[in-house]
Amino acid sequence: MIDESLNLEIWDRLLAHKPLDGLALETKDGRIDIRGLELPEPSVLRQFQFHGVAIAEVDSGIFHGVKWRNLDFSESKLAGLRLMLGLVENCRLDSCDLQGVRFWVTSFRDVSFKGANLRSSVLGGTHEGVRNTFFEVDFSKANLSGTTYEAAAFERCTFSNAKLTKIDFQSSTFKDCRFEGELNDVLFYRHGFKGKKYPPNEMVNVDFTGAKLRGVGFRNLVLDRVHFPNDDEHIVIRDFPRSMDQVIEVLNQLNDATAKKLIALIQIDREWRPPNQAQGVINLSEMAEVVGAEGVKRFLAAIPAK
Repeated sequence: MIDESLNLEIWDRLLAHKPLDGLALETKDGRIDIRGLELPEPSVLRQFQFHGVAIAEVDSGIFHGVKWRNLDFSESKLAGLRLMLGLVENCRLDSCDLQGVRFWVTSFRDVSFKGANLRSSVLGGTHEGVRNTFFEVDFSKANLSGTTYEAAAFERCTFSNAKLTKIDFQSSTFKDCRFEGELNDVLFYRHGFKGKKYPPNEMVNVDFTGAKLRGVGFRNLVLDRVHFPNDDEHIVIRDFPRSMDQVIEVLNQLNDATAKKLIALIQIDREWRPPNQAQGVINLSEMAEVVGAEGVKRFLAAIPAK
């Protein structure tokens, strides 16, 4: 149990880059056990009046250059944490409250965020064109809804049953990553908005085979090294742009309400499909919500034979 005095002493040392030796702390799985730590409130630098309104100037609370290794922060209350130019390595932040955190130019290596609440956090903050990096990071069952990105690098990361809703990854890159569970209203790009200064997202060996894709967009991505779900709910279509053009030709000949709905649905995000896109995926259940079972049947019949 970490009392208030110990809590403050731990933070003083963490921010001053001092070891936690000599404190009444145990180890757990080779990491110093600081579970249940609480982030102190920002300090007030000064208070003054402006046109009769009381104003407090508060410390920004951005922690620069921290190097946190071999620490277990699990179940800690760290909402609002701000790190810049830092390193977090071999640490556990499982089941932590991390709502509204902000990270810039920080490297996370062998870190677990299992079950953590990262809702509305900035995980893709940048500084002078440099990104955050996440290497061998486990986001299983973490709440990532509404997280914000300009750019970040994800390599060998796991997103198993993470809550991924309303996320625009912009210029983030993914390599050797695995997604499982539902993704809802999520966007992946080769380059995000004004993101040409960052490396292109090639989506190298990204595994969605255990995922459920709803409202997921892949913009200007070739997708030749992506593994999509191919089950009763999803269908993977090779040579996606050409195949969709052929489907539209068939549907144009039918010229009825269902065909027109299907064409409108297929045309969504058409401008984002590169001509060499190797494959694409369609969620048939999602399509049925718009055009019904008969519309899905027509769509499947119009797909050109392999």
